[in-house]
Amino acid sequence: MGDDRVHQEHLVVGDAFGNILAACDAAGGAEGAAFEVIERSDGYVRATDAARYFAPLGDWGPTARLVCERAVGRTLDIGAGPGRLALKLQARGDDVVALDVSPGAVAVSRRRGVVNTFNGTVLDLARTGPAPFDSFVMLGNNLGLLGGADQAPEFLAALASMARPGARIVGETINPYITTDPDHLRYHEANRRLGRMPGQLRLRVRDGHVVTLWWDYLLCTPEELDAVLAPTRWAQTDSYAGPSTAEAAGPAWPPGQWVAVLTLGP
Repeated sequence: MGDDRVHQEHLVVGDAFGNILAACDAAGGAEGAAFEVIERSDGYVRATDAARYFAPLGDWGPTARLVCERAVGRTLDIGAGPGRLALKLQARGDDVVALDVSPGAVAVSRRRGVVNTFNGTVLDLARTGPAPFDSFVMLGNNLGLLGGADQAPEFLAALASMARPGARIVGETINPYITTDPDHLRYHEANRRLGRMPGQLRLRVRDGHVVTLWWDYLLCTPEELDAVLAPTRWAQTDSYAGPSTAEAAGPAWPPGQWVAVLTLGP
């Protein structure tokens, strides 16, 4: 039979991510209640516990805490999921909008108490002419939503159109080269051959037979990010790749994880 499938694959495009969050939310955010299955374009699959999206502030890692601290003023939470960051910003009195392309995620965030939500992309929101934002936050490696060198300028132009002068983007990502995994190294090399950035992932989420559409998600270094930003109005004004020796007593900083602060220029 070789590599032939025994049964034909029947996949349905839908809100797989929203379904996963809804299942986890129904279980009170308990560990083991639902798993997010992410499939990469080369067939690599990874499952992670969806409970991390519901974790209380005390269980957040240092990069997530830093993103929360650096958000100021009226804030757009991009890729908000079930609203864990938006809820924290609301609680401290900030004006925040939680944005997600998943209708199920938005529904869960509203059930959990997020007041202002938007279902759609940043381009969709920009077309509505919202009140301007001081901060745009991209928690949980969501700086990757820049997509890649080709996609980022349009995404960043949409944010600039919704920004107050001097606004900032604060986002988490990871250096894709901090790996010895041969599957990841092969993927980097295949990207280079295709003229893509090595850490540019093409992904989709699966929940049983339900799958999202494919999207690009960028993992990069600070130097690569500078090159992506060059044709835009945004500049990287700060980056954090780990605590100093004097600060190292806190929670472990994940290997390769870093936080970027981008500031809007004239």
